[in-house]
Amino acid sequence: MTKSNDRANPWISIPAAVYEGHMKSPRVLQQQFLSDVFREVIGRHRPGSVAVVGCATGNGFEHIDPRVTGTVVGIDVNPEYLAILVERYGESLAGLRVVLADIAACDIEACSLDVVHCALVLEYVDPHVVVAKTAAWLRPGGVMSVVLQLPSAGQAKVSETEFKDVLSRLEPVMHLVDPGDFTRLATGAGFQLKSSEVRTLETGKGFFVAEYVRERPRQTLARGGK
Repeated sequence: MTKSNDRANPWISIPAAVYEGHMKSPRVLQQQFLSDVFREVIGRHRPGSVAVVGCATGNGFEHIDPRVTGTVVGIDVNPEYLAILVERYGESLAGLRVVLADIAACDIEACSLDVVHCALVLEYVDPHVVVAKTAAWLRPGGVMSVVLQLPSAGQAKVSETEFKDVLSRLEPVMHLVDPGDFTRLATGAGFQLKSSEVRTLETGKGFFVAEYVRERPRQTLARGGK
């Protein structure tokens, strides 16, 4: 495990049992939703290498085919989450590497990844940092996949469940990201919006699901040659 961490991050104080219990709650229904989104991304692109920013305990990693995806990088700030991920998938995914780090302190080899997946993590970090890091890590033609939570009328940013007392620690650092602003940011960093849609769960919460492709360098014609 590569280690680099910020002990002040409130995510470090959220136990895995609380996080998973909240996400799979009938009042939230986000665990299966996010697993399905990741399955679709992996199935559509069949990447040889993928990084998941804010991977938590590995929701959706069961969809990774190690015969296709030889390199899997899981990035998170909570060491308990990563330990559980390794326990669950360390044997089945031989190419698994976990990085204990905030995205700002995370270093991955440039142009080494086919897909970078960021689901419900941009609300807690600086999107400028994520886009810059992802642009550096992806090969030309690589894909940045994102899931953003949208404002939902009459609902709190963190849904009400029996785990709300613990999860309320996240509210001061949670900031919803406008999809239009994010798309402009990504475009300015050399990405092209490939697809986007809004998905609304039975709970009434909506999510922006999108893919951005890192543009390939433009070829220039040599002048004066024959």
